[in-house]
Amino acid sequence: MSIPDPAISFVSEHGILLEFVASDCLVIDPVFQQRLCQLARLLRDHSHTGPLLCDIVTAPGSLLLVLHDGRTARRLLRHAETLWRASAQKTIDTNVVSIPVIYGGEFGPDLEQAALMCGMDSQRFTAQHAQGTYFVQSLGFMPGFAYLGGLDPALHLKRKDTPSARVPAGSVAIGGSNTGIYPSESPGGWHIIGRTSLTLFDPRAEQPCLLQPGDSVKFVAVTEHQP
Repeated sequence: MSIPDPAISFVSEHGILLEFVASDCLVIDPVFQQRLCQLARLLRDHSHTGPLLCDIVTAPGSLLLVLHDGRTARRLLRHAETLWRASAQKTIDTNVVSIPVIYGGEFGPDLEQAALMCGMDSQRFTAQHAQGTYFVQSLGFMPGFAYLGGLDPALHLKRKDTPSARVPAGSVAIGGSNTGIYPSESPGGWHIIGRTSLTLFDPRAEQPCLLQPGDSVKFVAVTEHQP
């Protein structure tokens, strides 16, 4: 896979944006995105760069590096380039998270309509959604909300014209070329096809977000909520 050098821009005195893919690109190669997430982990853990960073924000095709001191930018970029090139020779270790989901009915009120819009019945739609392997491109929108890439193009759905006023926590949904899970009750414009009983965000936990950039996700169809 050929990956171009990133466009580098300073978005503030302490922020550097590394943009490998144009921001309007709708579908990101999962292997590339996982390598980008691996770079973020290496930068956090590496002894030369870890102390330089306040935060790293992973997004589809890009990384935002937030520094303690903007004067260390050149030093950080040199190390980032070294780690990026070295990572091409390394196996990407992926954490796989299984998500049990009840599809349809009261837990997936939009499933029937979503399947109809995709030209299939709800059983086939559910099977195709559950058989996919997804990857966490980024976290955003609300704490713990993971944008999952890897959705079968046959299941892509434009967002609702009129958002729902209340989407329950744990709702599994599709919006555009992504699928995702609402970690908390919220308004939302995605199509709700099911629900999980797992807690996606717990501010009291050592790691508050269940899903992290670079994780792989498998949905498992179940008939009742699992403890």
